[in-house]
Amino acid sequence: MCFGLGAGLGIWYISFPSISPSRMVHVRSLDIEDRFFNRIGQPFAWEQFKTPEESEQVLCARLELGVPVILQTDIYHLPYYESNTHYPGHVITVWGYDRDKKVFFVTDTERKAVLQVPFKKMRKARFSMDGLLNIQGNLYAPQRLSAPESMPDIILQAIKENSRVMIEGYNELSEMDDIVGGLSAFEKWEEEIRNWKDLEDWRWAARFTYQTTERRGTGGGAFRLMYADFLNEAADYVPEISSHGLPRQMIEAGLAWQDLSLALKKASNRSVPDFTDASARLNRVKQLESAYHKNVMALFNDLR
Repeated sequence: MCFGLGAGLGIWYISFPSISPSRMVHVRSLDIEDRFFNRIGQPFAWEQFKTPEESEQVLCARLELGVPVILQTDIYHLPYYESNTHYPGHVITVWGYDRDKKVFFVTDTERKAVLQVPFKKMRKARFSMDGLLNIQGNLYAPQRLSAPESMPDIILQAIKENSRVMIEGYNELSEMDDIVGGLSAFEKWEEEIRNWKDLEDWRWAARFTYQTTERRGTGGGAFRLMYADFLNEAADYVPEISSHGLPRQMIEAGLAWQDLSLALKKASNRSVPDFTDASARLNRVKQLESAYHKNVMALFNDLR
């Protein structure tokens, strides 16, 4: 429900030849936290800091108030990831700390256990100038959390806004050639994947895309199966969501994403690059996503 209210669906095709991997695909919206908290009536803004030490002091002070805190981090420095790749902007929740042991207690995506992150590792994870997003201790601690007064209204707003942005794209990126967002990203990716075989890092580009769409906290199927769960739950508030077949369409899209991700994984294990199968599966995903978002807009026209 939080993912859906935050209009979490996204698709970005990123082409940066100077970094590794040189091609990346990101599959959720970049501002999900902002959209979620503002939609439920809680103003949102990331706090930033000049030094790791200052950010650590503020984090501890917020936790001492009994408030859970969300942070943006670079997974490279989170010990339980054991990652060789920098990926700043990854959001975790911190629930407390032990000053004697110098560890924070956190939860992260689908991991069921409470995890421990040493103070030193957390300082590095929260200050990162590597990759696409620079973070400076980014922190948010809500002063309160309460259920919205009208769930049907904000559910409809969230679903409509998510599809509108996917169809129209992101205005702030309209003049950028190396980052394409929304349904247009599928067109760019479909155009370029035919030439991935010529990339020096073709194997890593394929493997990393498999990881970011299927393995790294997406719940499988590039967040689409998670979004289908949201739609099924949301249908209890707005029955038209189910009668228009939105959950079924999203499940189909999620399964198609899984097929695409596994095709990319298979391609990354080859000795000779071949993206023929992945290209065909990408076209299938594009068609399903386009049909879903058009159906959403038709639903809202009917409800007006």
